[in-house]
Amino acid sequence: MFKSKKIVAAIACLLIAGNAVAARISSSSLDSVPSLSVVPKPVSLTPGDGHFLFSPTTTITVNDERLKPVAELFADFFVKPSGIDLPVSLGDANASIQIILVPAAQFGSDKSEAYRLQVTADRVHIVAPSEKGAFYALQTLRQLLPPQVESTTPVNYVRWDVPAVTVEDEPRFPYRGMHLDVARSFMPAGFVKRYIDLLAFHKLNYFHWHLTDDQGWRIPIDAYPLLTEKSAWRDKTVVGHTLDRNTEYDNNPTGGFYTKAEIRDIVAYAAQRQITVIPEIDIPGHGSTIIAAYPEFGCEQQAAAADTFVQPNFGIFPAVLCPTEKTFQMLDTVFTEVAALFPGKYIHVGGDEVLKTQWEQSSFANALMKDKGLKNYHELQSYFVARVGETLARLNRKMIGWNEILDGGVADDATIMSWQGIKGGIAAANLGHDAIMTPFGYTYFDFFQSDSVDEPMAIHGMTTLAKAYSYDPMPEELAGTDKAHHILGAQGQLWTEYQTQPRKVEYMVLPRMSALAEVTWTAQTNKDWADYAARLPDLFARYDAMGVVASRSVYTPTINAERLGRGEKANYRITLNAETARTTIRYTTDGSQPNQQSSIYKKPFKVNGGTVLRARAQDNVSGEFYPESRLRLLSHKAVGAEVEILTEFNASDDPSAAEQLTDGISHQDQIYQPSDWVIFYGDSADMVVDLGEPTSVQSVSFTFDAGKHRQLYPPSSVEIFVSSDNSQWNSIATLQESHLLDARDKVRVEFPAENARYVKIVAGNRFTYKSNETGEHRKVPLHIDELVIE
Repeated sequence: MFKSKKIVAAIACLLIAGNAVAARISSSSLDSVPSLSVVPKPVSLTPGDGHFLFSPTTTITVNDERLKPVAELFADFFVKPSGIDLPVSLGDANASIQIILVPAAQFGSDKSEAYRLQVTADRVHIVAPSEKGAFYALQTLRQLLPPQVESTTPVNYVRWDVPAVTVEDEPRFPYRGMHLDVARSFMPAGFVKRYIDLLAFHKLNYFHWHLTDDQGWRIPIDAYPLLTEKSAWRDKTVVGHTLDRNTEYDNNPTGGFYTKAEIRDIVAYAAQRQITVIPEIDIPGHGSTIIAAYPEFGCEQQAAAADTFVQPNFGIFPAVLCPTEKTFQMLDTVFTEVAALFPGKYIHVGGDEVLKTQWEQSSFANALMKDKGLKNYHELQSYFVARVGETLARLNRKMIGWNEILDGGVADDATIMSWQGIKGGIAAANLGHDAIMTPFGYTYFDFFQSDSVDEPMAIHGMTTLAKAYSYDPMPEELAGTDKAHHILGAQGQLWTEYQTQPRKVEYMVLPRMSALAEVTWTAQTNKDWADYAARLPDLFARYDAMGVVASRSVYTPTINAERLGRGEKANYRITLNAETARTTIRYTTDGSQPNQQSSIYKKPFKVNGGTVLRARAQDNVSGEFYPESRLRLLSHKAVGAEVEILTEFNASDDPSAAEQLTDGISHQDQIYQPSDWVIFYGDSADMVVDLGEPTSVQSVSFTFDAGKHRQLYPPSSVEIFVSSDNSQWNSIATLQESHLLDARDKVRVEFPAENARYVKIVAGNRFTYKSNETGEHRKVPLHIDELVIE
């Protein structure tokens, strides 16, 4: 932490003639000065009087040659929009921008990335113990300039000034990362640099480059040229979601790879911006591309297969490298070439989602396990990863792997990325391993950003900006303990199954990347959602000036419906919420899209069943409308009725999940979320609805298709039974397979009116599908939403 104010002032007086660093105050001062918008939020920010104006006479000086590249990078950035050249010199006492490198022992913080920035009407003073700290100080100065500074082309009629301010700052965590998957969707080298620029803007310092997977190999290996000649390309790609009921392909060859010159250029580009590039070569699973090019590195059944290929689908595939000596020799060569391209201390080896079926079937693998005394296939994976670890140790590199490499034991110096929740990170720290927190619920930015029907295709799940911002990488179990130092920080992930173009990548990571930046840089006690949200408009203005596509999903209202009453007389109390205070919510109840004339939400209101509610947020300043939310509320006799599910379903450990089958809310016209559906994997879905009293019924219907971004399967048959006592049942209607094959989204069974208290629905689930991952035929998952009884 920073040393006493007296020492701070002494150093400042010594190094910056006549200018003491102002005393630190709480960053709550940001609240009173909304024009001072910096992300991530600094430790302290003290407003001063006046503004510093950049002009043609502005110059930059540094006191150490090591700072010149940092200063020149800022000057090159600034000249593009402003046309103002900022000459950089060494030791010019009269320069208007002074950047001072001081010994770490004198600076007052034990963190090399710390800095102090003081802006007055006359000068800009930066003091830092390292080039990194100076770079981050300039990123803060950049954010204090008008947003137009982010333009890469000249901008006229802008006053290039910065408000007077004193900032003292340092990061909470040493590891602040972002990941980019270029294996599933290849991204051009120019965009990778643009992505790195975004990391630098947000003071992130690690770029995790996912270079290989089942769908493509993106890095040249001289000793194994087929990895790029053959496995950098796939013949086709699945259209829509890879788990849709109807699998279609575009039949367009796609792919690419980076030359070694491009990789070296990108690594150097990142280093200039104080970012370390971590390459990932994913092994021993996710190995389709290696085996497609060189089948001999698979086990017996892979080596003999004629249909090894680069995968056109997405998922987890059986292709796994065989733990033979020739495989380890190949990987030694691969990682040797990789290490020559990436000078950073880390290399990522993947280790996730290893299907072990082919090991189980391999006579070699089983003989090896017996010879090495390995008890199970998890230990075989540990053996495999340890052998690769020996190569990395020889190369003076540290291993990073996903949390599955903990299974069966792991090398002592391995760093764990905990993606399957936080338990992997906690276990790693308790074992003495460093850990980087990457839990999918908070840091996977390929998840949807809202439940708006306007959201583009995503894999599944929901990670709103507020949820991403709420994350604390330090587990409660470790906070304050001697193991806490093993939690290095956190990282955001962007997998590109459905983000096939740079613009789509930008939409998915922005502004969630800024939330991650504040999560990893700013102390937990200094974070505040309302304060962060108030800084978003300036951030969006900067994104717009950069020309990047940033999602405005944070402004999408959420709709909450509380059911009042039961059956056809039920109505609903509606609450509309916004995560920020910048917008006005407008809504309609007639199914039309809200516009300028639509009702303004002020307080909760009631609607009847049969209502399609639509809501949009309108910007209070610009008048712009943001993505809308929809909710379809139903009216039928079973609303609020108790449901007993007789067969196993996805949430069998949560009986209350059955309540959503009669909650009166349809998810048919919303984006697909698994939690909105009761999912059955067995031979049938058997459900009993208790109407509470004898009731005349003549139809039963339910939806099975999400309608947005997923195509789900119909049942193979439906039979309806009625009963007065939940014991003796009378079958009254049946739909056979021939009536259901062409059903798109809803099943409706009509029959002569019956008087019954209990209605049983038996939905057969005979249909199977061929797995894109294994080629095996599997039972389809049957999704069911509202059970409508009329």
